[in-house]
Amino acid sequence: MKIALVGRYGEGEIVAGPERVARELYLQLKEQNVNVTFIEYFFSYYSDYTLLKKIFGNKITNEGILKLGILPLIFKLLKERFNIIHFVNSQRFTLIIFFLKPFLKAKLIATVHGFYKFELPNVRRERQFLDLFTERFLIGKSNVIVFPSELLLGVFSNEYSFYKQKFRVIPNGIGKEFSNESITTDFNNEISLIFYNAFDQAINKGLKNLVDELSAINYVSIKLFVIGIEEKIHHRNDNLEIIFKGFVNHRSLIKILEEVQFVIKSNAFEPFSIVVAECMTMGVIPIICENTGIKDLVENGVNGFIYESSVSNSLVRLLNDICSNKYDLSVISSNAKKIYEELNWEKVTKQYIFLYQSLI
Repeated sequence: MKIALVGRYGEGEIVAGPERVARELYLQLKEQNVNVTFIEYFFSYYSDYTLLKKIFGNKITNEGILKLGILPLIFKLLKERFNIIHFVNSQRFTLIIFFLKPFLKAKLIATVHGFYKFELPNVRRERQFLDLFTERFLIGKSNVIVFPSELLLGVFSNEYSFYKQKFRVIPNGIGKEFSNESITTDFNNEISLIFYNAFDQAINKGLKNLVDELSAINYVSIKLFVIGIEEKIHHRNDNLEIIFKGFVNHRSLIKILEEVQFVIKSNAFEPFSIVVAECMTMGVIPIICENTGIKDLVENGVNGFIYESSVSNSLVRLLNDICSNKYDLSVISSNAKKIYEELNWEKVTKQYIFLYQSLI
């Protein structure tokens, strides 16, 4: 069984969620002795990018990743005869592969991490029509479409009901480095939260809406740690402190989590949320809404909390209940850690291997 993972691997230690998923899957497949090749492109923001390399480039990186321009990519796919070509994230350069499909024996799988058409009102990106075009090709031409959550599958099913028979759900995994760490959380009279504000400035994660809601709570001190993009936020609550941490690697995130009780999501649509899963592994309690894909793994009041974004003041009332000691937060924190049993990468990768084998 020869597998080609195709997509963006990313440069450096800090990358966005879809690239992190791609990296972990590649490393786990190698660890489980699968014959796998990772192929990516000379993306415009890469340090070794040139226009010529986009067409003719051919390079093997220190991580063993095959970085190809368009022509070497075509030759590689025609020569190697992969059994499975797996698009691990949606990238425009992969369109060329769909035009090659009649000449390839491979089955095509696409892992979809978001829905451009659905998220378009919250995205500010140039040439969005190309992303929409790529998305339609992925859905229409791939043999199997994989979603990280039932929430995202449901959104696609409403839009692309004709293709529902080839939709599957395989969740994103959690890295081992988080399972090796554990924090002792002090649930005192102060609320400390962490919020992920996206890797990409083009995406609105709803930080301003969240701050507006938190500003309504003025009887307890609240610390809100924000990782990712920094925004100018104005509020009138002296008890609310917003601390921007910027982009952080795993080690830095683990250090921040030592000061945090809860990981919180706004009412913005979130297909999965790897950050929430990682925080839960360390005992940080999730506070999410029904628009967050990982909700299927969160039982309200047992291993986290789910508020209803469509109900006025739902989040505020939940935080009031938490502050009034309605819940045993130590037990909920302990239960949250168990998510690693479901989302460790070894288990998630086996689901992908089973899918590959079922198509050959």
